[in-house]
Amino acid sequence: MSSCKIVFTGGPCGGKTESIDLFASRLIVTGKKVAIANETAQSLLSLDYMPNNNISSFDFQNLLFKIQFIKEYQCEKKADIVLCDRGLFDGKVYMNHEEFDRMLRLNKVMNNELLSTYDLALYFRSIAYEYPNEFHLQRIYETPEIGIERDKRSLEIWREKLLSLKCDNLHGFKNKQESLYIELLEFLSNFNPSTTHQLSEFYNDEYIAFFKKEIDEIMNQYDFSEEVKIKTRRLVK
Repeated sequence: MSSCKIVFTGGPCGGKTESIDLFASRLIVTGKKVAIANETAQSLLSLDYMPNNNISSFDFQNLLFKIQFIKEYQCEKKADIVLCDRGLFDGKVYMNHEEFDRMLRLNKVMNNELLSTYDLALYFRSIAYEYPNEFHLQRIYETPEIGIERDKRSLEIWREKLLSLKCDNLHGFKNKQESLYIELLEFLSNFNPSTTHQLSEFYNDEYIAFFKKEIDEIMNQYDFSEEVKIKTRRLVK
């Protein structure tokens, strides 16, 4: 099966997570088999992983990368369309180039191979631009300025895969969603499965076993409870 993999990107408070469920449900109605690779960072944060507190920032991003990789690898094998709430390159928002390149080397993966497995990036502009006060209420630990900086970084990271459409937030969130969904349908109508690539073309089940072992090794460096370790493993069961 050759699946079309689409990443939802943009800065914080852009509506990615809310939209991914809506788009998936609509695509399923059209007869498509859809899988969602949900946001790994939020899953880890909900388990009380705290970068630069109970785990180093680098190890947090490395753990996130491995889990995200496995999720996408699994999703590609069972769906026509894979929707990713952020992707393998979003770690660049929080790491410098040297750190990210080091992480790729440690994981024995190639930048160009990974990028080739994404067919499209949908950009959800952060409300930090148009509605900084609302942004501050939703993200008390980030300033609107930081939100905008991260939004711009997301655009830079995914520029090769982005649609030309970049909706602002001035005409409402629903309008932004509908405009992006129409663009997505147009893209899918012209999509040629023979031109896409899958992670399994470059990496095999041995990589998955390697990553799962490495996930355990990262967790074992820190004083996480057994319950947290079990729940972390369940993210890629």
